[in-house]
Amino acid sequence: MEETQKNRSAIAAAGKKFRTKNISKRVQKIVISPIKEMSILADEFEEKNPGADIISFGQGIPYFDTYPYIKDGIRAALQKPDTSKYTLEPGITELRMLVGDFLTREKGAVNIEAKKEIMIGVGCQEVVACALASLIDEGDEALVISPAFASHIEQVIQWGGTPVLVPLQEEKGWHFDITEAEKRITARTKIILFSNPSNPTGKVFSRDELQHIADLAEKHNLIVISDETYDFLTYDGVAHVSMAEFQNIRERVIVCGSFSKKYALTGYRVGYGFADEGIIDHMLKVHDALAICAPAISQKAAIAAMKGPKEFVTDAVQKFSANRDAMMRELDMLSEFFSYQNPQGAYYILVKVNVPHVDSFRLALKILHEARVIVIPGAAFGPEGENHLRLSFACPPENISKGFERLRTWAEKWKKESYAL
Repeated sequence: MEETQKNRSAIAAAGKKFRTKNISKRVQKIVISPIKEMSILADEFEEKNPGADIISFGQGIPYFDTYPYIKDGIRAALQKPDTSKYTLEPGITELRMLVGDFLTREKGAVNIEAKKEIMIGVGCQEVVACALASLIDEGDEALVISPAFASHIEQVIQWGGTPVLVPLQEEKGWHFDITEAEKRITARTKIILFSNPSNPTGKVFSRDELQHIADLAEKHNLIVISDETYDFLTYDGVAHVSMAEFQNIRERVIVCGSFSKKYALTGYRVGYGFADEGIIDHMLKVHDALAICAPAISQKAAIAAMKGPKEFVTDAVQKFSANRDAMMRELDMLSEFFSYQNPQGAYYILVKVNVPHVDSFRLALKILHEARVIVIPGAAFGPEGENHLRLSFACPPENISKGFERLRTWAEKWKKESYAL
């Protein structure tokens, strides 16, 4: 068990031993996402090394504050007595209606019954957990498009399922190959799970690729869970297409979304799920057992966000686009060490290390300790991520140049050490 954890856990790779006595076998199988683990390890490092001034290309947190008009809405909400109370378990009706309007207007969904087909959760991640818990029995399999969001892998295992990773073709811009997916389908396959735009690759799935996924779902009686957290964030004129558009498989699609990144509300933990009423009914049972409801203040922040002006989101996209270009320029100057596929969306680059057989966990820990920069080990995102590092460009712009100055110095030293780990 410990060896398995070392292959998926940065904290285990750093040497931590986990208690097993009295701990369920189910929970022993899962790990904290290394995305969060690297920040935990950095915090411990800074505690032992005061003044370390670590720069983070790790967890994807927008560097700017929540938009002012949303804060105004939050302040107003605090004056309302009901803000201190539970909301309806599926979420505040006004918010669900606003999400329904958004799905119709922006994602091509039709005939939505918002009070029956939309739920509000404690972030998109909890909504995905509710979906998986509602669909997976012990031993069932989920096709997870890989490199995959690390927590998706853990969530499948958490609910007793087996993640079956479908590799994207990196040399073709992280292309989805339907043949690779179909040959992994068995009698136990229940789900296709992916994020679009992708965390960690920045891949935006084309309409043709999504049609292939829809075809597989229809042919093999599968449910598609599409995590569309970064739907607003694409580059170079690339359009985001939602699984909500595919009306022929409407009853077998779950679209999960978030307010965290779009509106700089990561700490408020609020997201939504849209699915057929018959699926939502069961997801709400899990949601009730886990959380009762999303926090009222967070839901009201989301209401303010959705009702407000759009120019703040437009400005955010421009800021992230500038950061992306800056990080790609820096990586181009380190082409001896790193290569990459241009991210089409989200705010991550999955960087390939141009040194064979690199243990990405050990490399990420070495960079943290020696360069004082947080990067995420690629193996956290599945076997296809090994020999890679994920870098987030959601950080302040000045940190990109400052962080890469450190990485350049460190990389030359690493080269002199014959790439020792």
